[in-house]
Amino acid sequence: MDRQQFFGAFFRAVGKEAFELIEGTAVEQSLDRFVESVEPARAQQSWERPPGAIKEAEFLQTCTGCDQCMQACPVNVIMIDNMERRDPIIYPEKDPCIHCDGYPCIAVCPTGALQLNTLSDSLAGVP
Repeated sequence: MDRQQFFGAFFRAVGKEAFELIEGTAVEQSLDRFVESVEPARAQQSWERPPGAIKEAEFLQTCTGCDQCMQACPVNVIMIDNMERRDPIIYPEKDPCIHCDGYPCIAVCPTGALQLNTLSDSLAGVP
C-alpha cells in the first residue's frame, strides 16, 4: 500500500465514524450549510497546476500526490484540491505563483510531473 492509498483508506475510515457521531445533530446541519455556501464559489475559481506541469492527462497519470511540491513552495500557494488523489493546484487569482528562483517545487518532484523543460516551453508560449 503506497502513501496515497494509506491516507485515502485512513480518511475514509475515520471520516465515516466521525460523521456517524454527528449525524442528525446541529453540527451536521452547520457543516451542510457551510459546504453548500462554499462549493459554488469554489467551482467558479479558476485553477492551474504548479509551474512546469506536464500535459494534464500525463500529469494525472504521473503525479503520485506526494505533496513534496506543496511542502517546497516557499510562499505556500500550492494547494491540494482532492484529498483522495492529492493533486496539486494553484488558484492564481487568489494566490499567484511568484516563480521563485530555482523553482523548488519542480526540483523536489520525484516523478517528473513537474519539469523545468515544460516550464521553459510554457514561458516561451509553446503549447
